Amino acid sequence: MKTNSSIIVPLIVSGFLATATFAFAQGTLTPPGAPAPTMKSLDQIEPRIPITYDGYNINKPGSYYVTTNLTGSPYGVPGSPYGIQIASDNVTVDLNGFTLQGVPGSYSGVYINGSHTNITVRNGIITGWGGNGVTWNYPSTPPPQNVVLEHLTVYANANHGIVTGNGCIVSDCLVVNDGFDGIFVYGNGSQIIGNTLIGNAANTDGGAGIGVEGSNNRIEGNHVTGTASSRAFGYGIECDTSGFINNIIIKNSVSGNGANNYSVASGNDVGPVGTAATSTSPWANISH
Repeated sequence: MKTNSSIIVPLIVSGFLATATFAFAQGTLTPPGAPAPTMKSLDQIEPRIPITYDGYNINKPGSYYVTTNLTGSPYGVPGSPYGIQIASDNVTVDLNGFTLQGVPGSYSGVYINGSHTNITVRNGIITGWGGNGVTWNYPSTPPPQNVVLEHLTVYANANHGIVTGNGCIVSDCLVVNDGFDGIFVYGNGSQIIGNTLIGNAANTDGGAGIGVEGSNNRIEGNHVTGTASSRAFGYGIECDTSGFINNIIIKNSVSGNGANNYSVASGNDVGPVGTAATSTSPWANISH
């Protein structure tokens, strides 16, 4: 059979043109405009507010972080007698591993100025203040609410190491050689859990590693040693002020205060006190 070449050639040409038309149908290659920035802004990378000087006054909600060691000043001279003041609700302060350093005549390292709520302070050292390490204006004003203090070293402050308000959590803190109580639980409904307290209350008779003047608090899993070793007497854990009840005191270990390791009034729930060798209750408080 003969092939009709006059039919084949137009078919080939038609196929080529169809292919060429398809290839050119991809649109323009001209860029639509200048490239847009792809890097994140500093606010997107670190959406927190830096604290760069002592006496910093926090007066609006937010997340704050310390950028350097801060040193306070004595009251009445240029500078600030406070490390950081908090005068707002809904605040988080990350000390970022830095130190708030007090001097004689200074006030407190972290001062909650007013009855504020939802405050967190973490991750740093608070030492050498002429007042307290972390505190509020007790008992003149209503206590702050819902305060979380964690991973702090609170060392060698002239008065209390830490003073709580209502509904607070103090956890994983090292509180050493503060002048009055290491942790003063002044309020209700707080949890004091997993802290280490050494050699506190050296400036007062009758002080304690952990002193409680409130109700419905939970004191659990803390280790307290050497309270008021240079004074007439001091307590490891003290909860014996009349009128404060329903505190739960369990799983703590206290040594170095003899008969004053624990002083707890009736009306509170205390795990049995004994030695590690003799205590069988999982809620026992160890005394050595």
